[in-house]
Amino acid sequence: MTLKGKLQQEAKRLGFSDLGVADPDEFSKHPRVPRPESEDEYYERPKEVWPGCRSVVVAVLHVTEEILDALVDTDSLRAVFYNEVINHRLHLLAEWLSEQGYTSLVCRGISYKRAAVLAGLGHIGKNTLVAHPQYGSNVRFGVMLTDAPLSFNKAGDPFRSQLCTGCDRCVSVCPEDALSDYKLDFSRCMVAAEEGSRRLRAENLQKRGIFSVECNLCQKVCPLNDG
Repeated sequence: MTLKGKLQQEAKRLGFSDLGVADPDEFSKHPRVPRPESEDEYYERPKEVWPGCRSVVVAVLHVTEEILDALVDTDSLRAVFYNEVINHRLHLLAEWLSEQGYTSLVCRGISYKRAAVLAGLGHIGKNTLVAHPQYGSNVRFGVMLTDAPLSFNKAGDPFRSQLCTGCDRCVSVCPEDALSDYKLDFSRCMVAAEEGSRRLRAENLQKRGIFSVECNLCQKVCPLNDG
């Protein structure tokens, strides 16, 4: 079995649903991804984070509708999910690679969506979420950089998608009209309202009596989540 095959096997043992590998040089072939909190700031590319990176490992965790609702409604559960489940498992995966003689870095500084698409783990839908071929958009991703020479998945195109032909459920259901075809207006998105420099948006919501807002309607109505 190849090193990548063994890594995928270990990822499954740790509870991940899928794992793909992207070529770090593939990121420089596409425009930078802007950070949602600022139009003037961008996510880093893997080799800007770590010049010695040879492979970008993207792990997938499938989550059920019930868990998604809990993540939306409860801040503490959301923190546990992100910080303790995905990151903890990624660190265990990094330890496994260390035992094989390689160095790895669990990374938050690059776009998870871009990494997932370039790792062949799905395509961007009209709700701007990555839809995995088996689990739809009911997934969360974690990213790890490594100097292990892993074989790469076939990269997807982050700017071309035929997933949503003839479907506008997510666009229609958005209560703030934040979605258009494959684009999200961060200044209107209710999920994004309370993060980073979008505090003004949060203040506007508070004037309407909305003090704590999360929303996953565009994700819940997606037919790709039905398998």
